[in-house]
Amino acid sequence: MKTEILKLESDALRDNYPGDPSVRDIIIYAPDRIDEGSPLFIELAGTNWTPRTHNKFGKIVEDLIENSHINAIIANPNFMTKYGVNQYLNSSAVGNYEDFIIKDLIPFLKEKYRTEKTVLFGKSSGGFGAYSIAVNNPNVINAFADHFGDSCFYYLYVEDFACTVARMRGKSKTEIMDELSKKTIDNDDMKILNVFGSSAFYSPSSESEMGFDLPFDTDTGEILDNVWETWQRKDPVKNVVNHQKELREMDAIYLDVGLKDEYRLYIGTRSLHKKLEEMKIEHFYDEFNGGHFGNSERYYKSLPYIYGKITGSTR
Repeated sequence: MKTEILKLESDALRDNYPGDPSVRDIIIYAPDRIDEGSPLFIELAGTNWTPRTHNKFGKIVEDLIENSHINAIIANPNFMTKYGVNQYLNSSAVGNYEDFIIKDLIPFLKEKYRTEKTVLFGKSSGGFGAYSIAVNNPNVINAFADHFGDSCFYYLYVEDFACTVARMRGKSKTEIMDELSKKTIDNDDMKILNVFGSSAFYSPSSESEMGFDLPFDTDTGEILDNVWETWQRKDPVKNVVNHQKELREMDAIYLDVGLKDEYRLYIGTRSLHKKLEEMKIEHFYDEFNGGHFGNSERYYKSLPYIYGKITGSTR
């Protein structure tokens, strides 16, 4: 097996609002012999990315290629943003990450490695991105794995909303970001960054401070219905019924979630699974005994499953 780190200058990310880099590193894992027409797998990371090939993710991928005989190009690009999170949508407030993936990244990798079918996979925000980009681009994406991806937004965000309201009273978004930039980030800080980053993707507004609206009144915490509605339209549980045609075009759909997920994503993933069942859309679903973090080993199940489905081999 071989690995390399490529650089890609993205037209889609050029001059993005927060000033994040438009040149991105891409870690590539590949078999020693790359067959023309092999699948392309792209991981959409949740929050963390490091330019190292021998981290936990790298060891799992190496094992899958060498011992499970997955003959595929597996890419692990740098999707980091100013907020530490990425929801993989196009947004005037943070950058056009869907365009980056569809118009820049995939064509670049397909041309270089002569790949055929394309698969997105990821956990948490990455699972949300895999689902969202797939249903928006079924002509480009052939399959996806959504590991406990963001859904049923109310249950996911309610505690982070409350924490952010408590911190923001009497302060602006810019003041809060300035404070966070000068300290070591703790768990409550991450909740605020999650709310700010999600708002930048779900409710961008050119007329608002920092380019996005928050979905609540910063003095009282009351949910603002007009902003919350823009969030709801992006919630997979709310929009899945509008994407039946696109989902039926997928060669494979994989969903799983931990029964002890700290963000209660067992509610969202279970709800998504139920709706797919009701619409008779073929998919794989699994609930495991675990929480939200440290679950990269789930790729041992999802990647061989999808590889088998898209190549017609038994996995």
